Amino acid sequence: MKNFLTLASVCAIALASCNKDTVTPTGDFNAGLPSKPQKHVPVDADGLITQNFLSKDTVWLIDGISFVSPGQTLEIEAGTYLTTGNTKAYVHNGVTNNIAGVLVVPKTAKIDAEGTAAEPIVFTSPKASGRAAGDFGGLVLLGQAPTNRTTPPVIEGIPQPIGVDVTYGGNISADDSGILKYVRIEFAGYNLTPDNEINGLTLGGVGSGTVLSHIQVSWGRDDAFEFFGGTVNADHLVALSTDDDDFDFDFGYTGTIEYALSLKDPNSTNSTSGGSSDSNGLESDNDGTGSAASPKTQPTLKNFTFLGINNSTTAATKLKFGNRWRRATAMTITRSIIAGYGTGVSFESITAPISTFSNNVVHGYTTAITGTPTPANYTGNGTSTAAVANTYLKLGNALGSVNPFYATSTAGSFSVANLVPANGSPAANASGTTNTYKGAFAPGTTAASAWTAGWTQFAPTTY
Repeated sequence: MKNFLTLASVCAIALASCNKDTVTPTGDFNAGLPSKPQKHVPVDADGLITQNFLSKDTVWLIDGISFVSPGQTLEIEAGTYLTTGNTKAYVHNGVTNNIAGVLVVPKTAKIDAEGTAAEPIVFTSPKASGRAAGDFGGLVLLGQAPTNRTTPPVIEGIPQPIGVDVTYGGNISADDSGILKYVRIEFAGYNLTPDNEINGLTLGGVGSGTVLSHIQVSWGRDDAFEFFGGTVNADHLVALSTDDDDFDFDFGYTGTIEYALSLKDPNSTNSTSGGSSDSNGLESDNDGTGSAASPKTQPTLKNFTFLGINNSTTAATKLKFGNRWRRATAMTITRSIIAGYGTGVSFESITAPISTFSNNVVHGYTTAITGTPTPANYTGNGTSTAAVANTYLKLGNALGSVNPFYATSTAGSFSVANLVPANGSPAANASGTTNTYKGAFAPGTTAASAWTAGWTQFAPTTY
């Protein structure tokens, strides 16, 4: 990102007034962006946005780190595209970072970004080709809901400009940061310093009055979704080809998430720690030291599908755990599928007896589970071959011959139908019952009828 120069950047060099002018691209400027006029999102000297409505007839360029003004609501019309604008220099701990394409909704501000299945709102790379993680900055929501920190912390990844509060947390459980619905965030991420990164969607102390529904985060440099405390609930989330963790919980998050999909990609980069992969489908901590701070981190997760890589050797090199529950976290996770990792689930210093891990289907190339889940009523399989993984899961058809994993051979023709439990799958409905299936998609779902239909993109590097 430091060396990235967009069309808007060129314009800024040539025209001092470009920040207020319309830039009309010619030809096929970007395979991912529509051919519409482009404008910079207007901001004041502190980076506060001075316009409260962004229309879909314009591709909006986000310069540096741009903030919705406290007490104000930024409305983004369905079908709108937003991308990276001019970089701005920010000094953090004596280090200068050149950052662009970050939208922050601080405490008391709101965002109203309600797309539709036919017209999602898209935050994405400005590049026409060679798009990659880090082309876009990311989206950050900060609220006043409880965390387990004694004082409101500063959100990670964001330097604190003069005049803007980037702390989060408080005592308003039902705090309202607005709405994100039918939204895609692609190619996001920025590493400010080690362990201090901008994710695809970062949520700090966000309250249950906020609506998060039908959101996809793809090809992120760090995590797809990271929750630092808060009580916000969410549904129908997709994490695709993320470098680090697809879902990350910390600092006392206690919300409920229903129906979510986590897909790793053999072609993406993956984070490392101590020379080994540190890329998980899910990672959860009470805090960085594993303290007993209250409220406990305890996400409630229902009907998730976590799929790693359909190759035991590649999975062992590029990935770590399907789920990693550690550092005194608690959890409730039910009716979910976890597969395609060396170890499906790792339980490390979790909080019991309030934790529940039940009615899940777990696969691992080496072992399904390490540690002891509570209660221990799950279906598990540990095997060293991908072929057995497919025939065990039986996703896509009754014989289990369909490869449901995201891979090079399926990147251009990926079908959500291949993630649906087939007859005889341990994730299918129990005999004589209904609505007891595991995973993000009900038996009988087709690609056209799935909740992902219309607004998601499973090959964002090529569309």
